[in-house]
Amino acid sequence: MVQIKRSWAIIAGIVLLVLIGFFAVGHLLDADTYRGRIEKALSDSLGRPVQLGHLDFSLFSGSLNAESPAIADDPAFSNQPFLTAKSVHIGVEVLPLLLHRQIHINGFTIDQPKIALIRAENGTWNYSSIGSEGKRKAPTAETNDLIPNLTVGKIDIKDGSVTMGTLPQQGQPHIYSDLNVSVQNFSFTNAFPFTVSGKLPEGGSIAITGNAGPINQHDASLTPLTAQVGLKHADLVSAGLVQPSQGISGIADLDTKVTSNGQTAQADGKLHLAQLKLAKNGTPSSQPVDLQFNVNQDLQSLSGKINSATMQVSKAALALAGTYTTRGNTTTTQINVDGKNMPIDDLVAFLPSLGVQLPSGSRLQGGTLTLSLDVAGPTTAPVISGPIRIANTQLAGFDLGQKLASIQALTGAKTGSNTTIQALSTNLRYSTEGVQTNNLAAIVAGLGSASGSGSISANNALNYRLLIKLDSTGIGGLATQAASLLPGVFGSTVSQATANGIPVTISGTTASPTFTPDMSKLVRGSTQQQQQNLQSNPLGKALSGLFHR
Repeated sequence: MVQIKRSWAIIAGIVLLVLIGFFAVGHLLDADTYRGRIEKALSDSLGRPVQLGHLDFSLFSGSLNAESPAIADDPAFSNQPFLTAKSVHIGVEVLPLLLHRQIHINGFTIDQPKIALIRAENGTWNYSSIGSEGKRKAPTAETNDLIPNLTVGKIDIKDGSVTMGTLPQQGQPHIYSDLNVSVQNFSFTNAFPFTVSGKLPEGGSIAITGNAGPINQHDASLTPLTAQVGLKHADLVSAGLVQPSQGISGIADLDTKVTSNGQTAQADGKLHLAQLKLAKNGTPSSQPVDLQFNVNQDLQSLSGKINSATMQVSKAALALAGTYTTRGNTTTTQINVDGKNMPIDDLVAFLPSLGVQLPSGSRLQGGTLTLSLDVAGPTTAPVISGPIRIANTQLAGFDLGQKLASIQALTGAKTGSNTTIQALSTNLRYSTEGVQTNNLAAIVAGLGSASGSGSISANNALNYRLLIKLDSTGIGGLATQAASLLPGVFGSTVSQATANGIPVTISGTTASPTFTPDMSKLVRGSTQQQQQNLQSNPLGKALSGLFHR
């Protein structure tokens, strides 16, 4: 028993001596003497100056700890640091450091870094040149002796923030916080797995998992990767996904797979948009929008192709296809949007996001919408043009017959408290200046047909010239038959309204339109026709003499 106790005492003593020895070595080792050579090794590898603060060695964690590390930016972008941090912990193998004064780095943990990402007008990023072949320097004999094999088993970024801006600066930069990045088995020459998570402005979040590498030796932004990208509750404007000048806003949830070979990238996924607004004079839609898409982009030319995309608003579906090109901070599109027989009831809540404003107190219900529109030009000022057709819808709460009171009094034509549009077609052109509708043709139940053209200004002012022809078979038709039995100009006026139409001017605003029929012109035309008829008819001539005409 005594022998056993003595053996345990010897073992404990040896362990204690070893621990004391390591503890003493850890304190006797002046890690700060390695700082300059480590800075040079990292600078040569990244192709940018790297600075480390005071360097300490922790034996138990097996790490070199540096205060206030900094990595310089590409001087073409900024003279401010690309990265600064509270501290960095450089994981090392202890025995090679203690016995041979060699540093075998197995990991980095960067605490509270602040990273500045800047995008130039030509599409390049300030991180593109990190580790590039033209910037990196060959290791010297001194760095080879100190760091014989610069590899990193793991890189962790904790509680960081990213500021994203442009060169030249446009507006306020966007800040993403609570950034956490984990990279395993990092290498410039092999692929490596990574994860990214962080918070977006206004409460959104981002999560990315995937594999990247090998690092492109000329441009790090062209590094091949495969990643699953997720955005939650991302505010399109505050997150920097669209420019405020575009007039677009909304809250996005994105789930997409991105695959890049370093030359082209493909994104295949789905996007859910709430409170979407697509026009400067629009209001957020109460109906969410879902988009499924497949897009290819050339990473060097920054041009892309929408292979397929389907935009779903409730049961209404639109197909999108086309191309886009980015030059500097401007993206130009050439996209076709097709929708066939879409239920208008499913689109009613979405129309305000496009700036569509109906007469006050009215609403569309029932019927279908068919369109084929081209979206061309810069996204900040697109031109949208093409034909649209509406069938069998009703403008509830709007009495067109009452708006045309003088015609109603003359002919008896009535549309009722709800205006039923049996058919409407026009060629539409939308721009920042407003809306133009050419070749407009409509058939309205209880009234007849209308044709003409006009415009809606950017502030919703109306300027339309229409010709309304009364229906000879409807309610107006009965009035037309009765009135045509009347002698003289009155009966002829109603017949003229049916045959040749009544000119109508529409002014005011979309919320409060004003309809002004030109009845005097119609009566003058009818009077002239009456006189011609009387002069050409012998009986008419006699009657004319009788009434001293």
